[in-house]
Amino acid sequence: MEENKVYEVREAIADPSTVGLASFGIALFTLSFLNAGILGASSVSVIIPLALITGLIHFFACWYGFRKNELFTAIVFGIYGMFWIVFGLIVLGEGLKWYPPDAHALQIFLIAYTIFTFYIWIATWVTNWAVIITVTVLLIVFLLLDFGMATWAGYAGMLDGLLALYVSAAGLLGTMYGRSVLPVGPVKR
Repeated sequence: MEENKVYEVREAIADPSTVGLASFGIALFTLSFLNAGILGASSVSVIIPLALITGLIHFFACWYGFRKNELFTAIVFGIYGMFWIVFGLIVLGEGLKWYPPDAHALQIFLIAYTIFTFYIWIATWVTNWAVIITVTVLLIVFLLLDFGMATWAGYAGMLDGLLALYVSAAGLLGTMYGRSVLPVGPVKR
């Protein structure tokens, strides 16, 4: 008689936050040029697909965050993925004249994301300085948008996009070289 054997299958999953941060950095950096008034209205031809694809990439990062049991990664990329999809559909709907823009609903949407970003910011206090600074600047971006200061939000967003790309690059290069290449400044506990 053969004994019942239990086999454990372990699946290696790379850090999903690296790709999530790269897509976030590229999308926010690009969108921020529109918010700052540097790009014109025709830039939505790039902004809409970029927002929708960024949302999709964020959902994959969310999924794999859950698979790796990384709640922070899963929550952040799932909820910000929702932001990018909704934002892309808002801009698409306005452009195709499916519905008129509603400034009050957009304001509430942004305030809700400010609240979310605030408690994500608190959660970053146990990560590293690069992530803390990136989320701090993102919180500033949302606050500026909440107060109707889109131009300033655009400039802050450009900076934040670059910060997100830095954190992504630190993750990628650290993995590829097997050591820290770009410092992220661990938080001392």
